[in-house]
Amino acid sequence: MVLDLEFRRFLEKELQKSIDFTFKQNMDFKKMWNCTNEDDFLYGWYMGRTDDFCRNQFFLRHHKAPDEKETKEIHDILLDYAKDFRDQLSKK
Repeated sequence: MVLDLEFRRFLEKELQKSIDFTFKQNMDFKKMWNCTNEDDFLYGWYMGRTDDFCRNQFFLRHHKAPDEKETKEIHDILLDYAKDFRDQLSKK
C-alpha cells in the first residue's frame, strides 16, 4: 500500500458520504442537463467529480501531485466506489 492509512480512510469515508449525499438529493439531472441517459450522465459526472476531489485532497495533504503508484492506488479506491455508485443507480 503506497498511500498512508489515514489518507486512505479519509478518502473512503468522504467517497461514501458523497454517494449518500448524491442519492438523497433526488435531483432531476435529465431535465437539468438536458441529457438522454440520466444514469450514464450521473455516473460520468460523479466519477469526474470524485477523481478531482481525490487528487485535490492528495495535493493539499502532501503538497505534490500523486506519482504513478499513488495515482494507481487512488484509482483502485475510486473503482471500488464506482461499483457502489452503479449499484445505487440500479436501485433508484
